[in-house]
Amino acid sequence: MRNKKLIRFIAIVLAVLLVGGVVVGALVSALAEETPSAGGRNLVTLTMEYLEDEQALRVAQRLVYVNPSGKRLDGVVFWAAGNMFRRQSALMYDSKDLDSVFPNGYAPAGIDLRSARCDGKPADYGFMGEDELYLRVACDLGPGQACVFEFEYYLLLMACGAFQGVGETDVRLSAFCLVPAAYDGNTEAFALKKPLPFTRWLDCESADYSAELWLPEGWMCAGTGVSRRVQGDGTRALWRIEAEDARDFALSFGKRWRVYERESASGVRVRALTNVRGAANRVLDTAVRSVEQCEAWFGEFPVKELDIVQSDYPLDALCFSGAIWLPEALLGRKNAKALARSLRFCVAQQYFGLTAWVEPCADAWLSDSVSQYVACLLLETEAGRDAFLSDVNRDWVSALQQTVPGGLKVNSDAELFDPYAYDIVILRRGAVVMHELRLAMGLDGFLNGLAEFCKMGRDGGTLTEMDFVSAMDRATGGDWEAFLTDWVFNVDKYTEQTMFWYE
Repeated sequence: MRNKKLIRFIAIVLAVLLVGGVVVGALVSALAEETPSAGGRNLVTLTMEYLEDEQALRVAQRLVYVNPSGKRLDGVVFWAAGNMFRRQSALMYDSKDLDSVFPNGYAPAGIDLRSARCDGKPADYGFMGEDELYLRVACDLGPGQACVFEFEYYLLLMACGAFQGVGETDVRLSAFCLVPAAYDGNTEAFALKKPLPFTRWLDCESADYSAELWLPEGWMCAGTGVSRRVQGDGTRALWRIEAEDARDFALSFGKRWRVYERESASGVRVRALTNVRGAANRVLDTAVRSVEQCEAWFGEFPVKELDIVQSDYPLDALCFSGAIWLPEALLGRKNAKALARSLRFCVAQQYFGLTAWVEPCADAWLSDSVSQYVACLLLETEAGRDAFLSDVNRDWVSALQQTVPGGLKVNSDAELFDPYAYDIVILRRGAVVMHELRLAMGLDGFLNGLAEFCKMGRDGGTLTEMDFVSAMDRATGGDWEAFLTDWVFNVDKYTEQTMFWYE
């Protein structure tokens, strides 16, 4: 392991010596105006270059940060999630999963931070936590005031199926830049939790992103927002990426994709980037139908472009704002049904958990349980009631009959789960709770309640369980708090009953 780390360090040093003098000028010249973006959101400017031989991303980042705390801050805490890969003890995976997540074996990666500045001056900074997953940068910032943070760093990458990784044909990047953590007014501290392998965990402030990325010529770029190739010099190409009001900015780029695209009836551009024969039509058919149906139920689709990208090594579909990453195995013809289920779930998540933003860990069920059930409703609309019942009985009955130790409930904090229990309790039993709510209030009332919940989320705030109840009440004129609470806490009582078929 030490030899691998030394080799990577030498490679980075050589890269600095070879390209540093040329690139620094370009990085500095990319700085934007020192004002917050529309709506007072943070504004992030990134100038990046992918160093293919060194398996690293060189980054100059500039952030116009608006203090949301209501108090004076002497420092801001940033997610430095890439440092999870610095040492094996920091990984979010069980030892039994390491071989599948790291097909070529584990090798150190992470953030090599070169400088940090605040309002043009060198700033005191330090990594926090046992695993250095967070970075605190000193500042002096009053309530509602803005300052400018600037960073220069390398992100060292490795071959893996996690939220950052390099494959044989592509690079996957999420939570890859220094993202300000969300400020919790109740605790008067920044909300920090360790990454999770099975659901969303990045709790952060909303921002507008303007990024430029140099890639080797012939590579394609996809991800959150709108990406366009703007120029090339024969060996490299410059891509520009723009995204508004994003909390989980994600990028991927690859060299063997073919790009297929289709528009929904409302003009949402859906792209499939894959090299698996016949996969593009399967992807686009399901995705476009799901987008159109969700728009009919919940209103305007949250993004103008949705990129669905084949990626090496991820164990399952990964979903971010405007971006879905799919493992190659899921794209094969034999897995067409599993592919469709994953796509329906990820399209639903563009509304629930991404637009209707909830605390990713504390209220994970308001994203994942809801999205899981909406995916089932999309199947029912597309294939009929019998197909719906067949699908949910395959997924739900076994989950309802199993005993899960630890007293975990549908609304328990996600960090209390392991992947197995999360699948049973949040995804499956949580979907049952949504189904019981739908049966009690009627399908139209239920869908109208979800639409109201989405509408409440479009102002950028963080929604809670009580917001969900309020949305259902307003949509139906009823009072659903007691009913929902009863099912959230007691759905596991189905384990005491003999069940063969659930309707």
